[in-house]
Amino acid sequence: MNVSDRINRILFIMSYVSQHQGVPLQELAQAAGLRTRQLEKELDFMLLIGKPPFRPDDYVDIYVDEELKVWIDFDQSLNRPLRFTRPEAMALLLSLQLLDAEVDPRTVASLRGKIQTAIEASVDPKARLEDRIVLDHPSQPVSEHFRRLRESTDAKRKIRIKYWALTRDSISERVVRPFLLLKHLGYWYLTGYCETRLDIRTFKFERILSVEELQEGFEIAPDFDAQKYQEEFLTSMGRQQVEIRFDKQVAPWIQERWGADARPDGDGVVLTLFSETMEYPARLVLEHAPHARPLSPPALLEKVRRDAEEVLQAYRSNREEPVDAAS
Repeated sequence: MNVSDRINRILFIMSYVSQHQGVPLQELAQAAGLRTRQLEKELDFMLLIGKPPFRPDDYVDIYVDEELKVWIDFDQSLNRPLRFTRPEAMALLLSLQLLDAEVDPRTVASLRGKIQTAIEASVDPKARLEDRIVLDHPSQPVSEHFRRLRESTDAKRKIRIKYWALTRDSISERVVRPFLLLKHLGYWYLTGYCETRLDIRTFKFERILSVEELQEGFEIAPDFDAQKYQEEFLTSMGRQQVEIRFDKQVAPWIQERWGADARPDGDGVVLTLFSETMEYPARLVLEHAPHARPLSPPALLEKVRRDAEEVLQAYRSNREEPVDAAS
């Protein structure tokens, strides 16, 4: 198989999974004309789509869950129209010419023409020729905290974080030796040695409130098996299936955001998702109240009920506060 065919196959797989989130592995293999083992190798290769040094899920996170269903997430920078700096556009066009000897020239010519057309249509036609090559549009960083975590993990430098513990509802400061970053069901986690707890801990990224890079380095213990720890951690987490019904007032927005996970139900939709806790699903219900209703599991119904009562009590307390006549 030549380079062009493989690129087309990878693009097909990405497009198919994006439009059929949770597609069974066997069904995807048949659609792509591959054996299951071949498809699994291709999925592993697709994780390296990015920029040097090609770390896993730089741009694409495609994975198979325990039910042998395939899911894909794209880096949020890909959600905006693609824009190139001048050096990037010139490098891309030159690289296409260098590929002529290996890739189908007709395909490369077509791609070059589309790129040039898109660039020319996006700038002032009266601009100088060299200015018409590009449209400068610097990308925005996803998160400053995440950048520091990744750099400290790569450089093996300690960090100081402030972390909100959900179960204790408290904020603590920790010095951590960051070992690895992993992603599961759309959430990022940091695993490392916590010098406060004197043990290996895993922190959920969205609960890390601040990150300070320290100059002190560290070495990972030789008996630490990153792959084994990751597998055991993900197995221990488990996940719960959640169902929420949204009525017609918000159904179009839910379908646009969640795609096939939101199935039609009368004049509304029922959203099915998986969550390790009931925190996010409960917030999602209350965010769209009164146009959202939790269906399952019972723990979600109870969580929404308690949260709604707390909100109601807060409004009652505010209403009962005496008003200062002098104000």
